[in-house]
Amino acid sequence: MLSVLLRLGRLALVTLVVGMGTWTLLGPNPIVRSTAVVASRAAAAPRGAVLGVEAAPLTVSVDGLGANIRTSSETVADALRGLGLSTGAGDRLSAPIEGPVVPGQRLALDRGLPVTLIDGGREVAARSVRGTVADLLAAADIALGPLDQVDRPLGASLYPGDVVRITRIADQQMTIQEDVPFAVALRSDPNLDRLHQVVVTPGVLGRVENTYLVHVVDGRETARALLSSLALVAPVTEVRRVGTRIPPGSSEIEAIIRDAAAAQGADAEQLLRVAYCESRYNPGAYNASGAAGLFQFLPSTWAANSVRAGFGGASVWDPVASANVAAYMFRLGQSGQWVCR
Repeated sequence: MLSVLLRLGRLALVTLVVGMGTWTLLGPNPIVRSTAVVASRAAAAPRGAVLGVEAAPLTVSVDGLGANIRTSSETVADALRGLGLSTGAGDRLSAPIEGPVVPGQRLALDRGLPVTLIDGGREVAARSVRGTVADLLAAADIALGPLDQVDRPLGASLYPGDVVRITRIADQQMTIQEDVPFAVALRSDPNLDRLHQVVVTPGVLGRVENTYLVHVVDGRETARALLSSLALVAPVTEVRRVGTRIPPGSSEIEAIIRDAAAAQGADAEQLLRVAYCESRYNPGAYNASGAAGLFQFLPSTWAANSVRAGFGGASVWDPVASANVAAYMFRLGQSGQWVCR
């Protein structure tokens, strides 16, 4: 009996504990005060929440490549900016850039063609609307002048990578005042040494007003033609006296030159003039160009003609050899190798 009573007691205790736990979970809470439901305006949904979702569904395509996204942006511009996209002057967008985002909206951004437009040597556009060369110029707000040239027909279609060049051509009239050079009149004077000049009447520049037609290509002048000329001041001719007298040389050098002229059959007076002009009768004269001696022979000229004249191996500084080689060349009509004659 005792054991039966103990088992019944334990069963009753378990039943009590279970019942109290159930009442605590499912019954009214005497500690928490009940809250009544009052009808009022619903709280504002979080920004960007549309139809109970966090972001609006949107389809965006760029140059035909599309993707489905969700955005919490309120305007089309904000949505594109959130995707790292920006619009340029040549882009076309299927919706107003500042318009609102509508759930399920399809946005199409056409960036056009990668086309380079060069206007007068300067790049002005790197993309173009799809279409023709004329559409490209219209989109870039470019007008052509009457002489301007485009390197392809305006109706030609554009393709990716095309380069369109505009050559700006214009004809402009330009009027400027310019100097007119004066002439120089030479008067022989036997009382002056040869090559000496004396100015008798100084020359004066004239002045003229010229009108030109200037041809300009891409901002650079390429040609000009004289249309009219108006003389403002006439130029004054300069008059100079030029000496013709051969200055006397040393009797020894003059004798050497005259003997060489007689031996080779050349004109002695011409040889004397050239010798004075080239070296002032100085057998040791030397020029930085390499010319040396009485007649200023270049090394190659001396090497070739000294042998032919019968003075092979002689020094160019030897006045006898120099005079005879020069006389030999003069007799053969080679005086043109000297500037002085």
